[in-house]
Amino acid sequence: MATIKTRKMPMPKALDVTLAQEQRVFRRKRTQLLQRYDGQFVALYQGRVAGYGKDDEELALRMFKKFGDAPFYIAKVEKEPTVYELPSPEVVSWTAERISQLFLKTWPHNWE
Repeated sequence: MATIKTRKMPMPKALDVTLAQEQRVFRRKRTQLLQRYDGQFVALYQGRVAGYGKDDEELALRMFKKFGDAPFYIAKVEKEPTVYELPSPEVVSWTAERISQLFLKTWPHNWE
C-alpha cells in the first residue's frame, strides 16, 4: 500500500501582512465601529467594512461568496474584547494522566 505524505503549507507572507493590516485598521477604527456595530461582527476587506452581522459564520460565508479566497478579517465589535482561555494540550494530558495515576493509587485493589 502506498504511503501518502502530507505537510502543512506555510501561510504566505503577503497574507500574514494583509491580515495584520486589517487587524490594525480594526483597532484604529474601534471607536467608530462601536457607534455603529456594537455587539456585531464586522468583516474588513482592504481597510473598509465589507459586511456585518450577528453571526460570524454566516458573515464569513457571505464574504467568501463575495471575495472568494481573498483575505478578509472578521472580528466582534465590543467595548471589552472577549478573551477565551484554553488550556494547553500538554497541561490537559498531564492532568488527565496524573489524575488517573492518583486514582489508581487510591482505588481499592481487593477485587476478591
